[in-house]
Amino acid sequence: MRRPRILARTAAGTRPASGTRTPVALAVPALVAIGFLLMPLTGILARTDWRDLGIHLSSPGVREALNLSLLVSFWALGLSLLLGVPLAWLLARGSFPGKALVRSLVLLPMVLPPTVGGVALLLGFGRRGLLGPWLEDAFGLTLPFHTSGAVVAATFVAMPFLVISLEGALAGLRPSYEETAASLGASPLRVFRTVTLPMVAPGLAAGAALTWARALGEFGATITFAGNLPGATQTLPLQVYLLLQDSPEAATSVSLLLLAIAMAVLVALRGRWTGGPTGRTGRTARAPYLSDDQSLSTPPGTKAPHHDVQPSAPEGRWPLHAEVTGFNRLTLDADPGTTIAVVGPNGAGKTTLLRALLGLTPRAHATLHLGDTDVTTRPPHRRGVAWVPQDGALFPHLSALANTAYGLRAHGVPRAEARRTARQWLDRLGVGHLAHRKPAQLSGGQAQRVALARALAARPRLLLLDEPLAALDQTTRAHVRHTLRRHLAGFGGVCLIVTHDPVEALSLADRVLVLDEGRTLQDGPPADVTRHPRSPWVARMLGRNAWPGTATGDGLALTGGGRLVVADALPDGDRALAVIAPEAVSVHIDKPAGSPRNVWPGTVREITSAGSRLRVLITSYEAPDLVAEITPQAALELGLADGAPVWTSVKATEVTLVTL
Repeated sequence: MRRPRILARTAAGTRPASGTRTPVALAVPALVAIGFLLMPLTGILARTDWRDLGIHLSSPGVREALNLSLLVSFWALGLSLLLGVPLAWLLARGSFPGKALVRSLVLLPMVLPPTVGGVALLLGFGRRGLLGPWLEDAFGLTLPFHTSGAVVAATFVAMPFLVISLEGALAGLRPSYEETAASLGASPLRVFRTVTLPMVAPGLAAGAALTWARALGEFGATITFAGNLPGATQTLPLQVYLLLQDSPEAATSVSLLLLAIAMAVLVALRGRWTGGPTGRTGRTARAPYLSDDQSLSTPPGTKAPHHDVQPSAPEGRWPLHAEVTGFNRLTLDADPGTTIAVVGPNGAGKTTLLRALLGLTPRAHATLHLGDTDVTTRPPHRRGVAWVPQDGALFPHLSALANTAYGLRAHGVPRAEARRTARQWLDRLGVGHLAHRKPAQLSGGQAQRVALARALAARPRLLLLDEPLAALDQTTRAHVRHTLRRHLAGFGGVCLIVTHDPVEALSLADRVLVLDEGRTLQDGPPADVTRHPRSPWVARMLGRNAWPGTATGDGLALTGGGRLVVADALPDGDRALAVIAPEAVSVHIDKPAGSPRNVWPGTVREITSAGSRLRVLITSYEAPDLVAEITPQAALELGLADGAPVWTSVKATEVTLVTL
């Protein structure tokens, strides 16, 4: 029983698996490298005069240099934050010519010899530099041989640590959080301040700590650009350099101080910069939470949620008119209160359509009218279009209540009123008792209800749901679907739901919009789409067999080979889709005799459960793949198993032809 446990720990990166031995050819150089790095540090510790350590560190010159170093390093940190945070955001989120060159410029101070950096600063900001004379004439500012020069030098060599760390954190942040915040009405600056920065705070803190430590220890660029003036530019590293000539013991003591500060920073970071384990699995501790079924009942110690609260009356009526160009090419019109299910195969342009309506993608452009208002030229946060992505994109640093109130606050609603309205929406969706919880403390169904409450509370004129129930289990999906259906009934705008689930499309939507390669393939009521699907994908999504072909004589010449006899023939040459319900397919051990006009030999390839029945996939060299639906008792009597030879038959009257 120990071996699986050891292997599991290896997967976590905490301990090598038993039986794996490091090759000697790698182990010996690695140990030499560790000794090489450890020897200088050991030398400082061994040569420090511990009895006189306090005397050395409390001497007037050292204290003056330490105070100056702290002043310079904190000013350099502030300047790095002021300039580096926007630069990191631009590199992570922006797309512009010369981006690679800008990133190289950021990295350059890290590989440039510090003295060369000091010379470059002199030629740029010195009295004879490119910018120095203008700074002196316009502002009376002289940087060389001044404390401000030491700040500039420290910022030049230290800011890359902040930019690189923060850019990595921003690159790892899913854009869906920021896009969702914009769809709720938050301006770009508000999104950056309330969503982006809090979510990248660990990366920002790590970069800031490294930046400060690097600025505190800067030597080469400082002495070259700012000189070595006591009380003005003579920082602690420069003091160490001077003490080495007159008092090596004192220099060792001051070096120990700088070493201790550097080690303290690295310990505080706990691997955030180096990529090592941080000792925690996440920022927010996962408190025990209710299961999705339990969330529908009264949790201990809380007031029962009000599931019977009716949806609020719509505050306005906003019909939709959209003309989409680009990858998607379609025109969309819908009356207020209409729910449209958008379906289609992968790559059909479903999510692109939603993003075009939001104004978030260059792949497609939407001319969008909501009611009497043309919002085409408006930025996403001023369109009145709310979006719920597949994962919900709840802001992890905010509670369920604060998440739900976010859109209202972005629209200028006072805090107390926003929270009161948010609480009402959470109650309507049955999660009011979870208002204080963070997203990490919610189950999938609970989080999805909160995401829906947040979108509806923002009072949108158009609601876009991108596979909102895809990540939920069947039971939870049914609960959330029921809740969503009740509240969409009172929505005064239009709702578009992207889905691959036929139950969602049929139970939630008033219309089904079928896309293929960005174009409208079919648009109509669910009943019409179910009876007459116009694409094999839609038919299969609905659980039907779908064979395209060309009408000829009394049947259909199938595109994949073979022939199908039908009762109601079409004119010769018409392209059509033959739709066959799985329950209309008969499965036999021997070739059937009698009335069936469509009979094919085949082989069982897969048997799956579909409720109380079984779905059997049968392949044949005479016809396309066919799915039959039978009872478990029939499967047992036929002795069906993977690879078993069978015969299939379909009556001509059971075939429905849909003209393409």
